[in-house]
Amino acid sequence: MNTTQDWLARLAQKQGQSSTYEDYRRNEALEILTRLGNTGTWADVSNHSNGFVREVAVRELCRQPSPEALAVLIERLNDWVTQVRDLAAAGLQRYFSPAHTQAWLSALEPVMALAAQRRVDHSQTLSTVRKMLQSAECRDEVYADLLNRQGKAARYLFTLLLENPEDREALLRSALAHRELTVRLMAVPASAMLPAAQSLPLLLDAMSRPGGKIRVRVLYALLPLLADPKPVLREALLDVSPAVRNLALWAAPRNDVDAHAVLTERLSQPLPTAKQHWLGVIGLTTELNDTLPEHWHTAALRSAFVTVRQAAARLLRADQLPELFAALDDPSDKVFSVVIAQLDKVAWSLLIRGMTAKLDQDWHELPLTRRNAIFQLLPTWQQIGYLLGRLDTGHAGQTYWIGQIEGWCDRQYLAVDPVTPKAEREAMREKLRELTAKGLIRSGARFS
Repeated sequence: MNTTQDWLARLAQKQGQSSTYEDYRRNEALEILTRLGNTGTWADVSNHSNGFVREVAVRELCRQPSPEALAVLIERLNDWVTQVRDLAAAGLQRYFSPAHTQAWLSALEPVMALAAQRRVDHSQTLSTVRKMLQSAECRDEVYADLLNRQGKAARYLFTLLLENPEDREALLRSALAHRELTVRLMAVPASAMLPAAQSLPLLLDAMSRPGGKIRVRVLYALLPLLADPKPVLREALLDVSPAVRNLALWAAPRNDVDAHAVLTERLSQPLPTAKQHWLGVIGLTTELNDTLPEHWHTAALRSAFVTVRQAAARLLRADQLPELFAALDDPSDKVFSVVIAQLDKVAWSLLIRGMTAKLDQDWHELPLTRRNAIFQLLPTWQQIGYLLGRLDTGHAGQTYWIGQIEGWCDRQYLAVDPVTPKAEREAMREKLRELTAKGLIRSGARFS
C-alpha cells in the first residue's frame, strides 16, 4: 500500500499546476486506497469511478498474477481512460502462454464480453487468445473444459476447437452428446459436412439420443445422405417427438414409404412397455386421423404414464361417452383437463344424462375445481335447472343448495345460453321468483 501511495504522491508533484477537480479526485483516491487494506481487494476497486483508483488497482494486479487478476485486466482493456487500458494490455502479455490455460478458461466470460465492446479495437487481443487456446499445448485442457461447460461458454469453446481440430470426428461425436442443447444443434450441420463414411455413423447414433429438437435436425441432415432412407423413416414415423414425425410424414411419400402401413404393422404387434413408444404410436394415429384398436386404447387410458393417458384421452370421440365419463375420474389434473376439453365438443343434449348422473353421484366428493369444470359443461340455464332439481328433492341440505342457487344468480349474467328454450328459461325464472318471495333467496339476486 505504501508503494501505491508514494506513486500517487509523486504523480501529484509531477502534475505541476493542476486543476482543482484533479486535486479532488487524487485526494479521493488516496482516501480510498488508505481504507482498502482493511476493507477489500484490488479487484473490488478495479471498476471504481475514480480513474486514479482504477489505475492503481491495475498496476497492483499486474504485479500479482492470478485468474482473478486476469479477469480484471481483460475488463480494463475497454476502460475509458487510455492509461488504464495501456496498463491492462501490458499486464496481459505474461498470460499469453500455455501455462495460463486454466486462467484463461476461468476468464471466458470477460473474454466473450470483450468481443462485443467497441471503445477500441480488441480484435488483435481476441485473435491471440483464440490462437493460444487452439494450440496443441492447450487443446486437451480446452477440450476437457468444453465437456463440462454450458451456455455461451460451451458454444465459444466448441466453435474455437472446431476451427482447428486435432480429430474432427471425435470432437463432433462428443458435441452431439454434449449436455448443452445449442452445442448439439451446432454439431449437426458440422457433422453433415464430413465425408459420408464419417458423418453417417455420427448422425445415426445421434438419432437414438434424447431431444426431439436435435433428432429432427439430424433426420433432415440424414435424408440426403442415405442410400436407402426407408428404414430410418419407418422408425421416425413412430418417434415420440411430433417434429420428427411430421418431417417423416413429409418425407415418407417422397421415398415410397406408406405411413398407414407402418402404423398398421405396429398395431399388429404387442403393446408397448416404454412411454416413448406409446406416445409415438398414439401421435402417429392422431396425425393420420386413424383409430386405435379398442384393446390398445383401453390399455393406453389405463397406462401408468400420465402423458400416455393424456394422449389417449385426446383420441376419445363423441360416440365414446362412457369412456369419457370414466376418464373424468383420472387422478391426474392434466388428463382431467383433456377430458373436459373433449366433452366440451359434445352436444349438451347427449351429455345431460351422463353429466347429471355424475354430478348426482359425486357432487360433494369432487374437488371444487373439478366440480366447477364439469358443471360448466352444462348451458347456463341447464345449470340452474339442475340446482333447482336438487333443491326440489326435499332432502336435507336445502340451505346448501339455496346457497348454490344464489351463487349461480350472482354469476349467470357472465355467460350466454343460446341453447335452453325461452319457455324453459321463463319457467325457471318463475321458480326463482317464488324462492325470492319466500325469503329463501335475497331480493337483490340477479336472474333476469
